[in-house]
Amino acid sequence: MVQIGIRWKLAVIFLTVILVTLFSTNWLILNSLETYYLKGRETNYLTYANIIAGTGRDYLIHGERHLQFLARDYGKQVGARVLFLDDRGKVLIDSFSEGWLVGQVLKHEEVTAALKGKSGTGLHFLSTGERVLYVSVPVVKRKQIIGAVLLSGGIDDLFEALEEIQQKILFLSLISALVAGFLSFFLANALTRPIKELNTVVQKVARGYLHQRVKERGRDELGMLARSFNTMSAQLEKLDRARRDFIANASHELKSPLGSIKALAESLIYSNEKDPAVYKEFLGDINSEIDRLNQLVQELLQLVELEEEGGELRIQNQSVLGIIEHVLKLAKPLALEKNIHLSGDAPKELSWPLNHDLAVRMLLNLVDNSIKYTPPGGRVQIEIFEQDGKLVIIVRDSGEGIPPEDLPHIFDRFYRVDKARARETGGSGLGLAIVQKAVKLHGGIITVDSRLDVGTVFEIKIPRQNAM
Repeated sequence: MVQIGIRWKLAVIFLTVILVTLFSTNWLILNSLETYYLKGRETNYLTYANIIAGTGRDYLIHGERHLQFLARDYGKQVGARVLFLDDRGKVLIDSFSEGWLVGQVLKHEEVTAALKGKSGTGLHFLSTGERVLYVSVPVVKRKQIIGAVLLSGGIDDLFEALEEIQQKILFLSLISALVAGFLSFFLANALTRPIKELNTVVQKVARGYLHQRVKERGRDELGMLARSFNTMSAQLEKLDRARRDFIANASHELKSPLGSIKALAESLIYSNEKDPAVYKEFLGDINSEIDRLNQLVQELLQLVELEEEGGELRIQNQSVLGIIEHVLKLAKPLALEKNIHLSGDAPKELSWPLNHDLAVRMLLNLVDNSIKYTPPGGRVQIEIFEQDGKLVIIVRDSGEGIPPEDLPHIFDRFYRVDKARARETGGSGLGLAIVQKAVKLHGGIITVDSRLDVGTVFEIKIPRQNAM
């Protein structure tokens, strides 16, 4: 089945509208000209008819023969047949001097109207095909109708003039139609060019070339569509780049513990060592790498889960102190292992609309991160309170701090301030990315303030939302 492009559809629509308008206008012009010419001829005949009626009134009463000469002379001046009729409509005088008509009683509507005191006009077709105009006026003497004057004139000359005008208009219309067709195609092509370009770019984007952009023209709907597409394409390109980076970073992070496990396993397989203590040490290292691998996989799954949750987060009023106590319980073993003083405080009566699991995960990641980068004997403190209608969460530590150049990137996925140190502590660079995503899902913001060798303070502000 042949598909007709939108360019041709628009061209046909434009051309149809132009042609309909053009020919409607032509019809109105010709109709107006016909009315104008007929009205002019009718007015001219009525004028002469009234003059003839006034001049021949006395002759009609007395029946003088001079009436025949009067009808003939005026007939030649007007270019029409002049008839004098009595008060019954009988023909008394014919300017053409045709004897068969004299004595005939005419019952035309125009004659009937004139004998009733009103002027009458009408268009008639003779048996020969000739078109004639009848004009009849009463002959009045002392307010009494004594007869009528009837003028009958051919009007074929008017219609011949109209046909000549019609032919000229038709010729001009054909030329105009050709010009209209060209302009219609030109306008349709100009209007559809941006759509065609957009379609071409969309097809390239569909094939994976996400860097494509379209030219933005004007501020109309097509310009808005182009800008919206460019915005969407840029976002897709950004998401695709983030996806590629995520896959590359995840692969790299997974490769490291897997490589370590493989190296340790091969050492055991090909070693002649028989000391059980050596085997135990190697297996302990393998176990540590498996734990690191397991943590990385769990954090990757957490990120995927948060991405799927999107903006539809189920929240309920939660006891803030209860969340702190739960987090302290989970983080306590690691804090004891590193001799870190861990504490938390919140008003007992304070509750807030939160997603419990997400809030625990968010707070635990911050606490876990602070413990890992705080030297033995240090402290990590959690503080939660309400301020200006927002829930404020502060996690403060006395750790080594974050260099100023690294602060803008600490929430990026797989970003680590000190890669070597982070691998020793088991960090994957995903913890703070998970925290930031969790904060955004709650409609909040997170900021960080850090000074080297002094400590770091993370501050979260979450507005109150309706519980579901």
